[in-house]
Amino acid sequence: MTALGRQLKKTFPAEDFIIKDKYAQNETVYKMMRYEKIIIFGILLFIILVVACNVYGSLTMLIIEKRGDIATLRSMGASEALVGSIFTLEGMMITLLGLVSGMLLGLLLCLLQQKFGIIGMPGDFLVQSYPVVVRSFDLIISFAGVLLIGVFITFFPTKSTLKKML
Repeated sequence: MTALGRQLKKTFPAEDFIIKDKYAQNETVYKMMRYEKIIIFGILLFIILVVACNVYGSLTMLIIEKRGDIATLRSMGASEALVGSIFTLEGMMITLLGLVSGMLLGLLLCLLQQKFGIIGMPGDFLVQSYPVVVRSFDLIISFAGVLLIGVFITFFPTKSTLKKML
């Protein structure tokens, strides 16, 4: 409840008046929107995990394909750490490219929805298009989550595949 709502409750007896803000008046709608946000985050997390498996497979195949180049680098005096850092850096570049392009595309779509209302609301509502709010906390959590998954998915194939080969 807002500060004004609390002040009104103190001023007027509870038996005579019921004071509700917009969240109390439409409690089910806001609960539904909160659950919808959690479910969409879960679906997107699942998609990110599928993409992470794809990155894992791509990095593993890249390391296997570059077996001859790795042998050449090793014969020229490159350490295991240097060879590992080359493939780790490549995996991080793939992760960061996907992360930044995905975040920019998502922000662009959200801004287009806010400005032009691309996705309409079915039924007879006051709001004609689906409401979208971009919050910096959500962006930070999404960025950190994808980056964390990307770091893990980059280190595992690099470390395990190179260990088998070297």
